Amino acid sequence: MTYSDYEALVQSASTFSVGTVWSQGRSAFGGLTAALVLAHIESQEDLSGRDLCTINIHFCGPTLADEPCEFRHTVLSKGRSVMQVEGQLLQGGEVKTQIIACFGVQRFATLQITPPIKVFPEKSLQVPFIENMMPEFVQHLDMKYTSEHMPFSGSSEARVNGWVRFVNPPSAFTDAALVALIDAWPPAVLPMLERVAPSSSITWNIEFLNPRKALNTSDYIYYDCEAVQAAAGYAHTEAKIFNQDGQLIALSRQMVGVYEKKVTGV
Repeated sequence: MTYSDYEALVQSASTFSVGTVWSQGRSAFGGLTAALVLAHIESQEDLSGRDLCTINIHFCGPTLADEPCEFRHTVLSKGRSVMQVEGQLLQGGEVKTQIIACFGVQRFATLQITPPIKVFPEKSLQVPFIENMMPEFVQHLDMKYTSEHMPFSGSSEARVNGWVRFVNPPSAFTDAALVALIDAWPPAVLPMLERVAPSSSITWNIEFLNPRKALNTSDYIYYDCEAVQAAAGYAHTEAKIFNQDGQLIALSRQMVGVYEKKVTGV
């Protein structure tokens, strides 16, 4: 099933499973689970005239592939300007992915700060999907690295950047689809490691810039992320997301767990 298939499914069903072709290790791709919780909320609530402003995501546990997922949501507050909604993905009665989404109405304002247009690197490296060596979900994405250093290359720089879009374009480029693409990249700290080590996002915050230009379904987005601190098995990263024209459209922050093993004996 493509991303669009799952987004359409969550709009009509509150319980279904995610297939192994969207997995990363033992769990389903976190970007997909977060996107589906958001898509569930957007299909159930009248959000006319409201833009998605922020989304806070907690990955409370692995969402197992091919196991039933249940989607729920609760409106926490609804004012004239701002509406906040909590959404959850559950398996076996336990919360696996939880989000709080904030939607806002655009208001009159004289204050305006416009970020500068991003100038992108000229060279990029296409990422081929290699079965049994990459997470299964990568086969659904068209990714091009512009980073100088790949994960686990022993780099002195903790940075990941590049272009990404869906291999099978969605029928509409929704905010939920954008959430899924933002999470496609490995944590920015991984290029500094010299050995392969598992990692997983624990908390994730995205702020969406409004108003913003609508994306075409075949558009790439550009992701530029760096680690700002890492210690004791955790890393903190900050990212900027741009459209193809170089306009900043979102800001992303994550706390990531990195599970290195001690090396014994030399």
